[in-house]
Amino acid sequence: MGKKRLGELLVETGLLTEENLTRALTEQRSRRGKLGEVIVALGMATEDEIAQTLSVQLGIPFIDLTQTPVEPEAIELITEKVARKHLILPISIDQKDLHIAMADPLSFEAFEDVRFASGYTIKPAIATRTNILWGIEQHYHLGSSLDNIVRDIADERLVEVVLEKREGDSKESEDLRKKSEAAPIIRMVNLIVSEAVEKGASDIHVEPTKADLKIRNRVDGLLRKSLELPKWVQGAVISRIKIMAKMDIAEKRLPQDGRIGVRVGAKTFDLRVSTMPTTYGEKVVIRILDSANAQIPLEAMGLSAGELQQLEGLIRRPQGILLVTGPTGSGKTTTLYGILNRIKSVEQNITTIEDPVEYEIEGVNQVAIQEKIGMTFASTLRSMLRQDPDIIMLGEMRDLETVTIAMQAALTGHFVLSTIHTNSCTATITRLRNLGAASYLLASTINCIMAQRLVRVICMKCRVEYDPPEGDLAKIGFKPKKGKGDFTFYRGEGCSTCEGTGYKDRIGLYEILPFTQPIRDLVVSDASETLLRQQAIASGMVTLARGALDKVRAGVTTLQELFRVVETEEDFGTMCPECHGVLGAGFVMCPTCGHSLMSTCGSCQKTVSPEWKFCPYCRHDFVKPAPGRSFA
Repeated sequence: MGKKRLGELLVETGLLTEENLTRALTEQRSRRGKLGEVIVALGMATEDEIAQTLSVQLGIPFIDLTQTPVEPEAIELITEKVARKHLILPISIDQKDLHIAMADPLSFEAFEDVRFASGYTIKPAIATRTNILWGIEQHYHLGSSLDNIVRDIADERLVEVVLEKREGDSKESEDLRKKSEAAPIIRMVNLIVSEAVEKGASDIHVEPTKADLKIRNRVDGLLRKSLELPKWVQGAVISRIKIMAKMDIAEKRLPQDGRIGVRVGAKTFDLRVSTMPTTYGEKVVIRILDSANAQIPLEAMGLSAGELQQLEGLIRRPQGILLVTGPTGSGKTTTLYGILNRIKSVEQNITTIEDPVEYEIEGVNQVAIQEKIGMTFASTLRSMLRQDPDIIMLGEMRDLETVTIAMQAALTGHFVLSTIHTNSCTATITRLRNLGAASYLLASTINCIMAQRLVRVICMKCRVEYDPPEGDLAKIGFKPKKGKGDFTFYRGEGCSTCEGTGYKDRIGLYEILPFTQPIRDLVVSDASETLLRQQAIASGMVTLARGALDKVRAGVTTLQELFRVVETEEDFGTMCPECHGVLGAGFVMCPTCGHSLMSTCGSCQKTVSPEWKFCPYCRHDFVKPAPGRSFA
């Protein structure tokens, strides 16, 4: 590569003529500068044209440093003096390779100096001279560069984030920590974390894109845009997070997991960090675990007075299984912690088996599983039964072995709490059967299944009445009638308190299915989900849909939240057009007021609507009968 000359390549590609090259070489001898700079100064070609021509001719990638993440670890390998002398910028380290940007990829001297200084094999890319000088200013003077960004997006009220030192920190870890702890990098990551904590976020998403680095926070269950940082800071920010989480900063091809203990203001948080290689760099997701969430009382979770009373009786039973079900992020673990806080006492030995331990609870023995060494839910539970437990909380029932051991524990006098991923209470029974659990064991060991969801609460600062679109009303079967003004819909207009979303905080929806004797009999007989659900509703179970509509009626949440959380129309049913009572799927009559929702033709006995004037099947004219009776 070093034997080729820049001028010859530019002539070969047609960017310069022989005459232009001769003139540029003559001018170079008088100016004593680099040929590329002389060609640009004479207006024969632009920097971009020269760089892109060399890229094509030499097969070396052309890059824009303003859109390229640069790793601080790479910068530290080459001094600023060497970088300026050869117009190069270290970009990243990949095992034994050092990737660098060069203004002159034909310079053999630059290759040798950088190889000798770093000890790495050099992998070049091409950038313009101006671009490289800009990069040197940004990355060799990262303090002032990042300070400008921080000043643009933050103020002096930035909360301090203190990294907690943990036992086992090695000298090597300390050295790596010092390398990443240039004040501006600390301030940048502190800004990301402190803003997320201030907004009450549960997760931080650090997402590399083609043009920038996006920061999004999950607040009240949905992601919100927080910051957009320049692409070139990506390497510094992600390296800082990985070192804080004790991850391998040189490994960028595989997912990694880690944790960080931090103090934000006066509060302590545990951050669970996960990295994943993507097209434009490593994406980082940080789960924020606030120990205060483990202390939320059951009364504050959204349970109605009746549901709370019912649950109180179920969690005081000496043995059996209580399952909490729902999708990821529906608050299942928080509910289990709330139950443990309610029932813990000095007389009982309570043990949890979790993956990982999310919150510490005083007076409870908590164990984190470690599947890498064979410490699974099942094996840990089997060992736990020799620890004389009274109450066991399992983080999740994932397989038949775990389910079987849990049922055996329930049969031998233990109270077991756990979670499972299903959509409803009755679907949980089908799920357990599919795992291989015997129906008779399910019937004899399960005390209760509780399904739950989280819906956003309307912001009380900007809550107003409104009329929902007819389409939304039609989905729930709502038909406004004169004189029926008992149902008022609310929404949040958006204000500074809720950041314009119309919502502030979340509340739970619950569906509690106690295993009464009729339910146990149906489970033993392998009854279908439909029969189980019908029996549960007839026994007084309040479905998720009804709970959601009750909260809509009370002005706590909106129809949009109901549609977002309850998956199908079959799930949330409809409303009675007469009394606005909540109807279940398949109802043909309102159980509250007796209004007929479906009738049969007296002539052909086919199902017809009560509002039809004649039968569309046999043309029979209808005389509207009393509610619930067939048309004559």
